[in-house]
Amino acid sequence: MIMVNRRRGEVTIVLDGSSYRLLLTLGALAELEDAFAVEDLQALGARFSTGRLSSSDLSVIVGAGLRGAG
Repeated sequence: MIMVNRRRGEVTIVLDGSSYRLLLTLGALAELEDAFAVEDLQALGARFSTGRLSSSDLSVIVGAGLRGAG
């Protein structure tokens, strides 16, 4: 099991039996703003709060989180 620092906002995701660390850094958040064509974090939050995320949306989010965690 991967150790995460919850104070930093790290979370663990398990994909195909392997654990990975995700972290939404400022760079990762900027990447998500660009990917979802929104202007700021408030708009990004509104986009996600709809509860309607496609599999490609999840792929973008997980990718940004993986890159943010290094």
